[in-house]
Amino acid sequence: MKLDEIIQKYGSKIQIINYQNYNVRGISINSKYIKNNYIFGAIKGSCFDGESFINDLLNKKEIVVILSNKSTLNTSTSKFNKIVFLKVNDVRLASSHISSIIYPHSIKKKFAVTGTNGKTSVTSYVHQIWQKNKNKSACVGTLGIRYKNKLFSNTTLTTPDAISNHKMLNKLSRQGCEKVIYEASSIGLNQNRLHPIKFDVMAFTNLSKDHLDYHKNMNHYKVSKAMLFKFHSKKNSVAVINSDSKYASYFIEICNNKKIKVLDFGKKAKFLRISKIKRLKKYFEICINFKKKESLIVAKCLSEFEIYNKICSIIMVYNINLQVEHLNLINQLKNPKGRLEKIYDCNSKKVYIDYAHTPEALSKVLSSFKLFTNGQLFLVFGCGGDRDKNKRNLMTKEALKYANFIIITDDNPRFEDPKSIRKDMVEGIKKSELEKIKIIGDTQKAIKH
Repeated sequence: MKLDEIIQKYGSKIQIINYQNYNVRGISINSKYIKNNYIFGAIKGSCFDGESFINDLLNKKEIVVILSNKSTLNTSTSKFNKIVFLKVNDVRLASSHISSIIYPHSIKKKFAVTGTNGKTSVTSYVHQIWQKNKNKSACVGTLGIRYKNKLFSNTTLTTPDAISNHKMLNKLSRQGCEKVIYEASSIGLNQNRLHPIKFDVMAFTNLSKDHLDYHKNMNHYKVSKAMLFKFHSKKNSVAVINSDSKYASYFIEICNNKKIKVLDFGKKAKFLRISKIKRLKKYFEICINFKKKESLIVAKCLSEFEIYNKICSIIMVYNINLQVEHLNLINQLKNPKGRLEKIYDCNSKKVYIDYAHTPEALSKVLSSFKLFTNGQLFLVFGCGGDRDKNKRNLMTKEALKYANFIIITDDNPRFEDPKSIRKDMVEGIKKSELEKIKIIGDTQKAIKH
């Protein structure tokens, strides 16, 4: 594709320096991946400044570089006379937009779900329903990119970077994919990784303390989540909102201002109201008020939040065409890997794995297990490194409310001292409660114990 065609399709204000109508073969925000006839997005991040890598591209041919309007780089110097510079207001946003032009797709339906907890489960459930309906579909998130129920590609981020996103959509489109659902993380939204994608259906699950190492406060975290509804909706978009989140009214108000149709669910909902949930030994009885009629659904689930996530996914798929009969799918949907996943059941002993990584998520998982545990509830868990330190002892405090015995171990310390993480986890814990806790840094030894 010629550069002038890309600029024309881009449409926004752009300053061009050293113009040459180069043939463009690709784009990247990582200088290591730049080849001849590539565009380089020189993004200034928290750790690296893309402009410092421009000199590494001087041996490449027909290179285009996207710069910020605020850049002080001397583009008139002779060593840069064969590089075309595009100066824009926001390099990250422009790189995302241009990558969507270079890697177009024709996927008809695009869905996204955001929230602190439940994103992976909801995307998996939606994908399962699509598979049952024989839709050529994909889901994108923490567990990778899955197409036709097979692993299509791994990803290191919950929401892949913008260029990887558009490359993936282009490849899925060429293979016949018709529908895709994303996990939309707050950091991914804040960094415009989904720009300029517009979604047909969007969902909000819940919001609780997480990622404050990045967002610094809950308000910024909330605003980042809301970007999905503010900037990624289109005419006839539908929003599925958990009415029982204390932040529901904030998201509903945004949707109303954007004239997005809201289909809420929960005990306070107008669209699908859960009038009662009763837990029996091995299942739940759920009283649903839908279209002015009361219905009883029997759900073989382990927890209430599992029910909420499954109802959310069913509404997303069928939205305005939802019928109460569709809710029977609850018992056909399987939990994704690492989400209330049973890995052992023998001699009255059960072992589960769950991804709970926030105080609220851990509390909900453990309180659910406590209800059907006849004997003792044991917990082995840790906290990740280079992430929100303030939630570490909160996780332990929640664990102490439900677990009879706790083993604190290492999760993924990244570049942080594991001992420091474990110390944070027991900071401020009473001496009497420490008797319920054993610290075993080696994860394999902790599990074996």
